[in-house]
Amino acid sequence: MPELASHTNEMAALISGFDWAATSLGPKSAWPPCLTAAVDIMLSARAQIVMFWGEDFVALYNDAYAPTIGDKHPHALGHPARENWAELWNDLEPLLRSVLHDGQTVVAKDRPFYIERYGYPETVYFDISYSPVRDADGKVLGVFCIVNETTERVRSEQILRESEERIRAVISQSATGMAQCELDGRFIQVNGRFCEIVGYSETELLGMRMDDITYPDDLRENRRLFETMMATGENFEIEKRYIRKDGSLVWVANAVSGLRDGSGRIQRVAGVVTDITERKQAQQIERRLAAIIASSDDAILSIDLNMVIRSWNTGAERLYGHSAEEAVGRSVTMLLPDDRSEEETTILARIRAGQRVEPYETKRRCRNGELVDVLLSVSPIYDTYGRIVGASKTAHDISAKKEAERLQTVLVGELNHRVKNVLATVMAIARQTLGRDDVDKASVETFEARLSSMARAHDLLIHGQWEQAELTAVIAQALSPYPKDRFEISGPAIKLAPRAVVSISLALHELATNAAKYGALSVADGRVAITWSVEMGETDQLKLRWQESGGPVVNTPTRKGFGSRLIESLLAAELNGKVHVSYEPSGLICEVDAAAGIGWDQARDTAK
Repeated sequence: MPELASHTNEMAALISGFDWAATSLGPKSAWPPCLTAAVDIMLSARAQIVMFWGEDFVALYNDAYAPTIGDKHPHALGHPARENWAELWNDLEPLLRSVLHDGQTVVAKDRPFYIERYGYPETVYFDISYSPVRDADGKVLGVFCIVNETTERVRSEQILRESEERIRAVISQSATGMAQCELDGRFIQVNGRFCEIVGYSETELLGMRMDDITYPDDLRENRRLFETMMATGENFEIEKRYIRKDGSLVWVANAVSGLRDGSGRIQRVAGVVTDITERKQAQQIERRLAAIIASSDDAILSIDLNMVIRSWNTGAERLYGHSAEEAVGRSVTMLLPDDRSEEETTILARIRAGQRVEPYETKRRCRNGELVDVLLSVSPIYDTYGRIVGASKTAHDISAKKEAERLQTVLVGELNHRVKNVLATVMAIARQTLGRDDVDKASVETFEARLSSMARAHDLLIHGQWEQAELTAVIAQALSPYPKDRFEISGPAIKLAPRAVVSISLALHELATNAAKYGALSVADGRVAITWSVEMGETDQLKLRWQESGGPVVNTPTRKGFGSRLIESLLAAELNGKVHVSYEPSGLICEVDAAAGIGWDQARDTAK
């Protein structure tokens, strides 16, 4: 038998020095030529080769194969495969026997094997080619196995596939829109969120280009940034508008990245798209509010919870005299007069509680030390989490209004003084002219009482700024000379115009005077009920009723005196209505039916 070719590798030395006589192969000198040739080929090869010989499948292998069996080397050499590959023998034996007995060649890629080669079990992968080794007569004596371990590649591919699956899952389930495009803009991949943003289905988008859904006014900038990315390789971000399928526009923030091939060239483009429509709308509202605040004639400023000024508009500069640079960062207490030092603390306590401070009149100090009258309103400022972080303050200059009110008060007071002087003069003339005998004295007293009633009506109008007076107050004033417990007064709140105030005051004075002389007020048990109501319809009607009870039996007078004529004619004229006086035996009744209009039309909403 020819000697084995000389080799410088480790396995050649091991095989040459191994005691083969103790194995089923016998001494090397007895090996068949096919075995010697196969071993020589195996040892000189750089491929991973293991050979299993005979029915016991005694193992021989080369240096390239040794690392693949870990700590089984070198013990596996020269021993039956069953001894060292016990954990996978049920899997390996059928493969080897099919080659040894049937002469088949077994080929497989990435064939998994369960093996323990480093003291722990693991699944490894090989590309295998198991071929029969035949003697001169064609009999198969052994199995020549060329293998290539692919475990690392297989595991890397598995990891890659799992990673890709996770990425696809993330992309498909992401709350952010994602899309991939070819360099000409054709969509090749979109996720569900992107479809929701633009309103198209995935199928529709995969037949479209990015330009098809980009708002025309945004195309130029989008293309410029894309060309810059292609030239420099730098990714870019852009805020742009998409045209949705329904024709509406949606604002998005689009982060665009280039996807490169192995040579580093950009082959595709990926975009991460976020819907920012609400943010854009909020920014637009903020800009409008900022413009309104900046151009407002009112002083508008904001403070934090430490009362430090954080913003200051031009209206505040005009009103208070401080520039924004001077005011921002200072305490708002610089505007408080000495007698209102606690006002801001009180306001801030309400703001902390989330309350809006209703507009109220107050004073503030200007830069020159002067005080200015303002109408101030304060509202809480919230951050994005709904927490109160400060307050906004709007001050309207009411100096002119206050001066007008002061002047009006002076003028009204002067007018009232002069009217009373005129009434006093008229009363004095009446006494001098008519008061020479007892009959005339009675007339003068009646005249004086009527003038007093008019004076009291004027007092009511003074308190109402000569604009209006409430009906209940008019009645109370007219009946003030008499005990309150003699009257029952009820009705809705109604405002009367000046002419109606004087007329009703005089009428009530006449009715009360007549009742005190002849009617219910002339006896202890007499009572007077004064009621009114508003009836709604095409024309609202005011119904006022004076009814006496508990007094002497009433007889219809044979003639009407001045008082009766004043009641009937004056009320009818001034209230634009009808007056009916009936002399019932149980007591006098006076009814007024007035249409909405002169006298009380300003108060119809209140009555309703």
